[in-house]
Amino acid sequence: MAATPIVRHAMGRSTRAFKIDDPMKDALHDLARSPFPAMPVIDQSGKVAGILTEKDCLRTVSQWAYEGVSGGTVGDYMSAYELQINPEMDLLTAARTFLECNFSSMPVIEDERLVGFIHRHDLLKGIDRWATAIDRERELRLKGTSGHERPSGIEHMQQVAASHTRAQMSQVFKKH
Repeated sequence: MAATPIVRHAMGRSTRAFKIDDPMKDALHDLARSPFPAMPVIDQSGKVAGILTEKDCLRTVSQWAYEGVSGGTVGDYMSAYELQINPEMDLLTAARTFLECNFSSMPVIEDERLVGFIHRHDLLKGIDRWATAIDRERELRLKGTSGHERPSGIEHMQQVAASHTRAQMSQVFKKH
């Protein structure tokens, strides 16, 4: 069966990041011209401290406009980063991590260092490729068994039942 894909094979290798003490005005300008909806924020030691999102920037602009205040650093406006994705995490676990937060993209961290960035769409593409590989394997297995593969034991029966559609199951168990 096709191995469960991991984040390392789906993530982008970009390690672009803002520094926690970068001026917010400059970061807003850079993110607005970037193809990314968010970028990680690193502290002085290079560890990920948070994430600056488009939503953070919109909130900042609104605050500057309505409160007549401007300035500050990225660290003043960034979102806290509580959940982590690492490059060896399987895509299904990473998908659950995305479901637990509101970010559409997240930094990938290894040994407390930024090694890449992953978007929800990257996960979706990786999972789709995995599902396609599983379907291809199943089709090859069914073709190689002359239309059916009768299970020989309960464990084999459970494997067959879990990996076949209803139509395929009727072929496996049909009478000769």
